[in-house]
Amino acid sequence: MLARRQLLGTTLVGGILGDRTSDAPSGAPDQSSQMSDRQVADIVNALRDIRSALDARQSFAEIAGVRQKQVEYLKATSKFPDFIDVGLDVWFGIYDWHIKHLQPVALGRDGNGRYTLTLMSTQLIMRPDLVPSFISAPYDNR
Repeated sequence: MLARRQLLGTTLVGGILGDRTSDAPSGAPDQSSQMSDRQVADIVNALRDIRSALDARQSFAEIAGVRQKQVEYLKATSKFPDFIDVGLDVWFGIYDWHIKHLQPVALGRDGNGRYTLTLMSTQLIMRPDLVPSFISAPYDNR
């Protein structure tokens, strides 16, 4: 996905929002108001970049393992799981995914004092005592 900062930094937006004032009267043709071939090419390239970013299929490697567990549980029970225990690498990968894609991060703690992170209504419980790449079987309230 194309981030807002990237969009605002493109030549297209810069060219549109740029200062095009000149000392010449408004009715007189002005060379500085004419776009060069280079500027036109930059705008066309920026539009192509935006189009390719919008058309590209997104792959979210950071959440793929947890998403697969959620889908399996959803198929079996027709609802998302309440909890999944995850190791540190998975936890920080999902946290970084939230930051990268400008998603709100819902951190918390469970009754045992373990950190939780919400991903699509499922509470991911950080388990630093397990293997860093660990993803448990999903489960509901016990």
